[in-house]
Amino acid sequence: MKTFKQLLEDIEITDRTGKAYSFAKQYIDTYKDSFRPVPDIITKGGNTRKFILKGPDEKFVADMLTGPQGKRSRFNALKNLNIKQKKVK
Repeated sequence: MKTFKQLLEDIEITDRTGKAYSFAKQYIDTYKDSFRPVPDIITKGGNTRKFILKGPDEKFVADMLTGPQGKRSRFNALKNLNIKQKKVK
């Protein structure tokens, strides 16, 4: 169960190539009509290099893109990219 402080925090993903955005968008489009909760993607000014995941299951999607606890991603296409996540309010 999330505490109140965790509910206020969102996760910002930074990627220089924009591939992380396309992976997250594809995941959300796939599961948006299913029982699994999916987060919203918020981009600023159409820039896909920095985006914010907001809503339910945001931590799962961020860990899927960046790998658990800062390790490399599980996907071969994202393996050698420098994708970072940080919590924002």
